Amino acid sequence: MKMSTLPHKIFGRDYFCSLFGHQFVITKKVNAHFNEYECSVCHLKATNDPKGQKITMTTRLKEINETLFYLNLKRQFLTKFYFQKKE
Repeated sequence: MKMSTLPHKIFGRDYFCSLFGHQFVITKKVNAHFNEYECSVCHLKATNDPKGQKITMTTRLKEINETLFYLNLKRQFLTKFYFQKKE
């Protein structure tokens, strides 16, 4: 039996994270500064704030991250195809 699965069956997922802390995994890289995270134990979603600390995901923050993601894609597309360096 794995050590990480033992507390889940005794206490539950929320108790495991409250005792030992969340185990965040990056699920989406929004841009160079912001990421979206998900706890591998309790599936809590989080993101970065402007200071770099992890905060829980809200609908407003999710919309902001989606907008930043699409703006970053648009910027990358424009720089790749329209503003190439001429040699």
